Amino acid sequence: MIRVFIVDDHQVVIDGISSIISDDDNIKFCGSAQNGKEALQELETVGVDVLLLDINMPEMDGIEVVKALREKGNKVRILVLTMHNNPQFTKQLIQLDVEGCVLKNAGKKELIMAITEVSKGERYYGKDVTESLFTSVKNTQDAVEEVQLTKREVQIIKLISSEYTTNEIATALAISTHTVDTHRKNIISKLGVKNFAGLVKFAIENGLV
Repeated sequence: MIRVFIVDDHQVVIDGISSIISDDDNIKFCGSAQNGKEALQELETVGVDVLLLDINMPEMDGIEVVKALREKGNKVRILVLTMHNNPQFTKQLIQLDVEGCVLKNAGKKELIMAITEVSKGERYYGKDVTESLFTSVKNTQDAVEEVQLTKREVQIIKLISSEYTTNEIATALAISTHTVDTHRKNIISKLGVKNFAGLVKFAIENGLV
């Protein structure tokens, strides 16, 4: 029996999903919460195999919930349910080791399949989510190749966009500050931008951050 806990700030969504999964003999609905803080409190006492997690919630969003659970060493398997098919968001979920993600407009069959796969320790990212991610990755690669950025330059763009200082970048990449400055000047020249704001804009628009 797969024990499922639902976290969503809309009760109608919780009611709908719980009704769908309760029709399956192998799945048991074992509770719900309408925000992240409440969910973390409930998960301390409720035995759960799969957490169905919304992202956009008040008080504490889904990403914060994932981070808090991982920091606590909670091994519950997480399946994100979202309305937003955003490749950058999907990349973040993968980086956080989230087991799966499906859109809220998924059918009953896909939802049951996703829960089942995730409960077994497998990964399940819906077809639409995966296709958008692949398209985004290809577009990023095309943008990098078009301006002929090196792997090191891409690393530095990502760090600059994450507000790393020159010294912090040098430490992170084990290079000198002079080398960082040289790379930065080359990047700005290749991108044809005037300042760091233009560099960060390029990074965001092309999926580097």
